[in-house]
Amino acid sequence: MINSKNLSAGIDNLLFNCAKLYSGDDLLIIREKESLGWYKNDISDVVSSTASKKGIKTSLIEVGQPNNTEKKSLKNAINEHSCTIFFARIGDQDRFEEKKYTTKRVMSYVRSAQSLSSPFGTINYIANIAFKNSIDKILSEAKKITITCPLGTKISGLKHNNTKEKSSEVSVIRFPLVVPKPIDCSLFSGNVVLDNYLTPTGSKVYEPNSLKINKPTNFVIESGRITSIEGDKDDLRNINNHYDIVSKKFNLDRDCVHSWHPGLHPAISYKKSIQKDPDQWSNTMFASPKFLHFHTCGDYAPGEICWMLENHSVYVDRIPLWENGSLLPFNFKITSECLEKNEEIKSLFVN
Repeated sequence: MINSKNLSAGIDNLLFNCAKLYSGDDLLIIREKESLGWYKNDISDVVSSTASKKGIKTSLIEVGQPNNTEKKSLKNAINEHSCTIFFARIGDQDRFEEKKYTTKRVMSYVRSAQSLSSPFGTINYIANIAFKNSIDKILSEAKKITITCPLGTKISGLKHNNTKEKSSEVSVIRFPLVVPKPIDCSLFSGNVVLDNYLTPTGSKVYEPNSLKINKPTNFVIESGRITSIEGDKDDLRNINNHYDIVSKKFNLDRDCVHSWHPGLHPAISYKKSIQKDPDQWSNTMFASPKFLHFHTCGDYAPGEICWMLENHSVYVDRIPLWENGSLLPFNFKITSECLEKNEEIKSLFVN
């Protein structure tokens, strides 16, 4: 049963706190076919209906699954509206693209009315921005960052350098804000141990889009490049073949580990079997503090192959900001002060 008061709060949070829409604005909603199993129609229906009642001119286009073709007709429609909200994965494909679009785009990681009425959708977006910015500041001012995990990951890097960082913010507005700014990997060296799946990043489309890693596999990294992979021989053969296929298909820098960032939002949940759709699992749970993901296979954000590191720890100048998959904002003054000013965000970590 969906709480109508909470749903109304979630809708307002999306339309007004996040998208900053006003009466008289033109809103385009792009939704993905419900039969594909990612988004429920109820969220686009209720947001469209509420927007119209608020005096926002609203139209809706239904699309299929993502592909690699140029979407000229959609691009034109997007640029003809003051704002577009995506309840569709195609909104994530061009999330780093700035030149194609002239109007505001919002990518929703909330996929149903039920989720929109939960804390994942209702936590005030403005407070969400403040918290994300405070995390960004901690990471940007760090002298040294070290990432570990229970499987044996240990990779460290010096954050400050005189070169222009490759990492960048997305040009699409994310709802909610679920990750900090990507951290450039070019000054990071060490090893990352994985035992779940290689998954796509939501940028390009390819098949198979995921690869099961059956036993812990060690990726050795030097200055943001994979120099060797250690593990079970069958896993190694499959992993190398997967990287060969994807890199050759799109003419990518195969061994580049471009950047990383952990999730920020404890209210995200995923109840389906990971094995049923590793892509959907990865595309959902990257928002959780329990996971840190790397962008690999491509010298650009977000690359094309994602590593999902579970129960990671991130030490900022030896102080844990994440520890065993938990975000610890009270360990730092700037995040503590941010939470004291924003009780909704604070409640996620206190509880």
